[in-house]
Amino acid sequence: MESTVLQLSPDEPPASGLRRLAAEGGVPDADLVLAFLPPSDDLDEAVGALAELWPDAARAGCEAMTQFAGERLTSGGTVHLFRFAGDGHRAEVELVPGSPDEPPDAGRLAAVADRLADGLPVLLIVDGLRFPVQPSLAALRAELARRGIEGRAPVAGGLASQGEPFGGPHARVFAGGETHPSALVAVTLRGLATRIEVVRGWDPASPVYTVTRAEGNVLWEIDGEPAVSWFRRFFTVDGELAPLPETAWRFPLIVEGPRPDRRGLYRSMRAFDDPPGAVTLWGDLEAGDEVRLGMGNESSLVGRAGELARAVAGGRPEAAILYSCVGREVVLGESAAQEIESVARALGCPAVSGFFSFGEIGPTDGGGPAFYNHTAILVLLREEETDAGGAPEPSP
Repeated sequence: MESTVLQLSPDEPPASGLRRLAAEGGVPDADLVLAFLPPSDDLDEAVGALAELWPDAARAGCEAMTQFAGERLTSGGTVHLFRFAGDGHRAEVELVPGSPDEPPDAGRLAAVADRLADGLPVLLIVDGLRFPVQPSLAALRAELARRGIEGRAPVAGGLASQGEPFGGPHARVFAGGETHPSALVAVTLRGLATRIEVVRGWDPASPVYTVTRAEGNVLWEIDGEPAVSWFRRFFTVDGELAPLPETAWRFPLIVEGPRPDRRGLYRSMRAFDDPPGAVTLWGDLEAGDEVRLGMGNESSLVGRAGELARAVAGGRPEAAILYSCVGREVVLGESAAQEIESVARALGCPAVSGFFSFGEIGPTDGGGPAFYNHTAILVLLREEETDAGGAPEPSP
């Protein structure tokens, strides 16, 4: 497999940058094009440029405020090109529409579950604000269970991101030549072996407590205490309540169990005392979840990413994709570039792409797929070998 990451300049629109690279002879052929582009009113034009340059390739991607290109961060956009060597090796892009008022198409989710049940890796790219991602993942888990699939399914992904104020037309996805404000894009990879790793880096910072009342992503009570009172105990210093939710971004909730399929999920605060008496999170909690505060800093996040990348680099990948939470970017601040640099150097793989996301999708120790906050999902890709007859053989 040939894999190349193009870095676009923030000083020109993505469509202009792509056409300029093409005029300079800097765009190789591709069978799969994954593009992560800055939020812009000109997104349709950029998607059209991708179709002009790679008309026969499978194409998918999303808007994201900050993108990854090799060891670097950029805000101009990245385009990851894949050229497969084996016969029959290809990517298939499928769109699953949905909205807060319209559940996703059950038949299309079932088709994604069929591919996962066949052992085919699937990358999920989801709009960051409107698509009902957590109910969709629950439906996908149910479909896998109905097929008798237990444990980690080869699925990973991230949610598109945009700048504040949240809302408006951005954080969109695209598939083929069309953009979509509320959809999930599933990219099935045939002939590629994947390894999916969950990168955390947050240390325990409190005892374990039990969620006693929660409704979706609204947390009402912990150990029978109103959620706002519980958080005030931890975030009041010298009689003054620290600014929330900003201060809490360094201290996400860690789900410790008891259910194995939820253990290791992180939840970050979206709003404090909104609705009154409650705390709104970026991901859901359930009554019975055992939680504690986590704590992280620049060294712990960057260090963990590098350690994990080195641990899995024995079979060097041909490409890698990193979906890392915008909460990590906020905590890392000026050190944010060190995380992607640490991963890329440890892997020894120049073809690394991805973006800072509004949520991450990956396995848990007890199964998956699950929805994460404050986490990074690292996907390692390598084309499977083929025998003399063209049949794929698993990579080591």
